[in-house]
Amino acid sequence: MDCLVNIFGRVELESLLLDVPFVCKSWYNATLNPQCWQRLDFSKLMFDDSWDFDDLTSRLMDKYHLEGKFRITEIIKSVIKRSGRSATYIALPLLLDNCTEEALHYVADECPSLRALVLPSDVLDCRKFKMQNHISKWTNLEFLKLQTCFHMQELLAQISIHCKNFIALAIARANIGKDEASAIVNFLPNIKLLVLRYASMEKENLVTILQGCKQLELFDARDCIGFDEGDEAILKLASHVRSFNDEGSMLFDYDYL
Repeated sequence: MDCLVNIFGRVELESLLLDVPFVCKSWYNATLNPQCWQRLDFSKLMFDDSWDFDDLTSRLMDKYHLEGKFRITEIIKSVIKRSGRSATYIALPLLLDNCTEEALHYVADECPSLRALVLPSDVLDCRKFKMQNHISKWTNLEFLKLQTCFHMQELLAQISIHCKNFIALAIARANIGKDEASAIVNFLPNIKLLVLRYASMEKENLVTILQGCKQLELFDARDCIGFDEGDEAILKLASHVRSFNDEGSMLFDYDYL
């Protein structure tokens, strides 16, 4: 049984929900162990305004005889419940339309063991769910990925206070101004992995991060606007970073000129 649990804890969520439990009784019993549900990737769950469902959502509807508009929130809550508060990795649907504030609150309250969290776009704009107010519940958090980010200083301040093992931050299409760059340096001085792809980030703010975060091992600054790829001064400052990538970055977004 321990061997089965170890294996099932590594398979994709789709198989764990729709295939494994229906093979035989022993496999079904193994899936009842919370350790099978520590890594939960909900990113494929989605529907659009036309009520079209993706393949995973359609399979869930057929398997569990669901009718009407599929309630993604209920599936998220049901699966997280199976983890017995032991989930260490959760990736929520990428679009906020497919991930309600109710689901966000449930993750905050029922996942105290989280080490890695991937959140949907614009999650920091939720009126009722204030991300920065829940960081204290995830003291084991090491990695956070956001699709966009506002109120970065307040969020990073809370991470600095409550998440002493935090080492990795990924934000797509962030606006890294002077205040944001200073917040990264001041609140995450020991960060090892930083992904700021597609960011709007002037050279001076990139320099601030490179000068202040001396333990960086990976820095993804590809496709950014505000500095040129291959800038010699930047490459020299980034020489302490084992993996630094600024491919595709440019001083101006020439498509908008």
